Amino acid sequence: MKFNEGSTYSGFRLKVHKYIGEIASDVYLFEHSVLGCPLLAIKNGDPNKTFSAAFNTVPQDSTGVAHILEHSVLMGSKKYPVKDVFGEINKGGLTTFLNAMTGADITYYPFATRNLKEYFNIMDVYCDVVFNPLLSRSTFEQEGWHYHQETTDSRLQFQGVVYNEMKGAFSDPIRFLFHHIFAGLMPGSTYAHESGGDPKNIPDLSYEQFCAFHREHYHPSNGMFFVYGDALLEDELEFLQSRFFAHYDTPGTPALIEEGTLISEPVFIEEKYGVDSSELKEKTFLAVGTNIATVTDRKKNTAFQIIANILFNSDGSPLKNSIVSSGLCKDFGGVYLATSSYRTFMLTYLVGSEPEHRDNFLSLYKNSLARMVEEGLDRELVISELNKFEFSFREDAAKAQRGLDLIGKSMTALKYGTDPFDHLTSEELIQNIRRMALEENYFEKLIQQYLLDNRSTVTVTLAPDPHKQQQNQAEEEQRLQEVDRASSQAEKELRVARTNELMEEQLRPNSQEVLNLLPQLSLSDLSSRIEFHTAEKVDLFNREVLFSELPTNHISYLDIGFDISCLDPAHLPLLDLFATIVTEIGTEKLNYQQFAKKLATCTGSLNHSIMSYAKKNNGESTRPILWFHLKCLPAYLQQAIELMAEVFSSVSFKDTERIREIVGREFAWAEHAVHSEGYNLPTTRVFAHLSVAGRYNELINGVSSYLALKDLAGSYRQQEDEFLATLDKIATSVFNRDNLLFSATADKEELDRFATLGQIVVDSLGSRKTGRFDLPPLDIARHEGFITSADVAFVVQGGNLFPGGEGYNGHFEVLKTYLSRDYLWNTVRQMGGAYGCFIQFGQISGNLAFISYRDPQVKKTYEAYNEVPAVVTNMAPSKKLMEQLVIGTYGNFDPLQSSAAKGATARNDYFHGITTEFKRRRLQEIISTTPEQLHAFAKAFETMTANCFRSVIGSRQKIETDSNFFDQLTKL
Repeated sequence: MKFNEGSTYSGFRLKVHKYIGEIASDVYLFEHSVLGCPLLAIKNGDPNKTFSAAFNTVPQDSTGVAHILEHSVLMGSKKYPVKDVFGEINKGGLTTFLNAMTGADITYYPFATRNLKEYFNIMDVYCDVVFNPLLSRSTFEQEGWHYHQETTDSRLQFQGVVYNEMKGAFSDPIRFLFHHIFAGLMPGSTYAHESGGDPKNIPDLSYEQFCAFHREHYHPSNGMFFVYGDALLEDELEFLQSRFFAHYDTPGTPALIEEGTLISEPVFIEEKYGVDSSELKEKTFLAVGTNIATVTDRKKNTAFQIIANILFNSDGSPLKNSIVSSGLCKDFGGVYLATSSYRTFMLTYLVGSEPEHRDNFLSLYKNSLARMVEEGLDRELVISELNKFEFSFREDAAKAQRGLDLIGKSMTALKYGTDPFDHLTSEELIQNIRRMALEENYFEKLIQQYLLDNRSTVTVTLAPDPHKQQQNQAEEEQRLQEVDRASSQAEKELRVARTNELMEEQLRPNSQEVLNLLPQLSLSDLSSRIEFHTAEKVDLFNREVLFSELPTNHISYLDIGFDISCLDPAHLPLLDLFATIVTEIGTEKLNYQQFAKKLATCTGSLNHSIMSYAKKNNGESTRPILWFHLKCLPAYLQQAIELMAEVFSSVSFKDTERIREIVGREFAWAEHAVHSEGYNLPTTRVFAHLSVAGRYNELINGVSSYLALKDLAGSYRQQEDEFLATLDKIATSVFNRDNLLFSATADKEELDRFATLGQIVVDSLGSRKTGRFDLPPLDIARHEGFITSADVAFVVQGGNLFPGGEGYNGHFEVLKTYLSRDYLWNTVRQMGGAYGCFIQFGQISGNLAFISYRDPQVKKTYEAYNEVPAVVTNMAPSKKLMEQLVIGTYGNFDPLQSSAAKGATARNDYFHGITTEFKRRRLQEIISTTPEQLHAFAKAFETMTANCFRSVIGSRQKIETDSNFFDQLTKL
């Protein structure tokens, strides 16, 4: 069907239509003729159809009302009065993306699917829940907050999913930095509020205010709508108009962003954040935020994104090197915030500093910038970062979720009244910026005007406080006690009754009659055959080489691996640090600054990962591999390979001062991760009891590795000689052609070129016969608690479900879907208040772990885990639920992946011994699953639970309250 500008189609008038060759799409901008809301359609042959409804949600305070509402609308609507619509959709569909997100001034509801029937089904559901939600008081209490007291003798608490989520978020000092930067630069603005909700303010929100916010903000006139992919545009327009927009007779009033007052003089903010330690040295964060422009100036904003990398993030930056080498911090970096609000900012920060370093930092920062402008930016550095930035745009075209990416770019434009078509193109813009940067000193001029001469800045000092956490807890307890003291005995009894009533509601399942209202796919909608990509083993260089020939937009993804079973186990806790140093430190010919510039010039990135591969049918035969991942464009393939050969043959550890800086930086960020999002550590610890691969992962990426890094950073000068000797020993052992293997994902032309160039790496390495070390069991406690400064916990329990993987089949995958998306979702999240709960499972080893995320409970969560055997024994899924679970599980086996991700999956499958035949057999078992086959796993869960391992990380108060679950508590 042809669409003409100025004509109206199903209530939508077409304003602009353009074909954009850069994204190979027809793009249509419509405006609803009555409601005035925009709809942007990006149409092409992509079968991954994507839809999003977005609303301008402008907070007036920090109660988190927009965030709570985002959760709550998905809890049922007039047409679909299903408790937890989102959970039901997530349980049994083929969606490739399904979520809802709250930003500083917007809330949006995107989803994507390759199934046309499901596309319109979920479009109907998502539109109904946003326009016609039930918003019951129980939903507000569950998702937002409520007074929780189960008996008159139990402690009164605040409880709620968003409340606990934000308690976890506010354990991260980086969150505080961003909040204070926004509030300081734009006092009185929309952005001075915490749209996600400050835990101190969330309980100020009333149910009535919550409902009013929906009425004021969720009108179509305050929204914008997006469709992407290969569905017929006329069908999408007619669907939205006939089912939703036609029901509105008059337009609503769009919500307006409050811009506040833009500061004209420097502002200084000093704040504290909580730590569970008396050791406060080098734990201060310093940050400077600078007002730059608005989102309407795209060229300037794009230029500053590149400038941020040149100044703050490249190891070739004189500014970064002068600050890091000054001893003022453990790390220095920065980011340009181009889309977070209407105004755009430059943010630079110090990690691992001291409050008294602030003025010295500001002086050094300004002087170093001034010198760089006066002398002119290093041309090689500028070119390298221009290349790297341009590479990222090339790679965007190969993203699996391309629709989400393009919708996100255009949403920024529509949200702030700029041209969405402009935001969907970049090639001409980047070339123009490249020319101006290299010929007109464009970057120097911008730095002078906006970073040196600009007084609209905020400097935040965020210092550690060992009493802050207890102070926050005391303030919360005092507030609750005041509520309790002001309550009559009758009110207290009503509160207990209401708590139990809410818990009973949470336990009550949806009736089959209500569930039948939700549109769902059937087994007949499933594709008859899934095509699994497999890597081809090719005969090259006299070693294992894997090729994945896939369309990658002419980007080569090269994985260069080294078998590390030759490495002394004593060196494993520092292996990840070794690999980080190797990717940064340079070579005998190139110092680290020269190496950084050359790397950015000829590659998109260089990073590493360490995988421990257990082989199917031989789980104890574990092969640990250190991978170096490189990506580059065709013109730079030979340069990139030659650079890697130089690294492996002549990496240099002579720059001891730079190595010391890297160690300090890595520990600063590791410590930050442990105290804010540390759930990987207890998970890795549990799996360390269960297999050789688990032991490798624990020593390389677990608590053992963290403590080794902490010890090294804490007494580096004393350990320096020994550590440098260890680096040499690891390099000598690992960088050996006898350990070498390759995996490459690219178009055929680039693979053919690699077949002639890969020998360069082989020839650069010597050949040394090495032995293989066995990895004995680790001496660690069975049940452990790790204490951090977080206000929530991450609760893990695991064990071996299928010894040697025997007994695992596709039927279990269906049960896993039920346990994670139904049972744990309902008990640990809905009732317990955790932000999330999921399962990690190894199909080769048969090892499994339950993991909760930002959890206010410890004891209750472990009790929920221990109930799993009984749940499996007694579950009685209806025919419709079984079909739903089967479809959801089937969808997991056919994920939407980019070509790069497909290549990585095929590589890992090869080393695990997983074949296409194995996957097809699992798929057939999934489709044929019956309830009786699910019940058959009850005994395995019973045995696993009786022999389980427990680990938790997080709040001291929560862990010590339930310390009887653990053999040992350790403060991290």
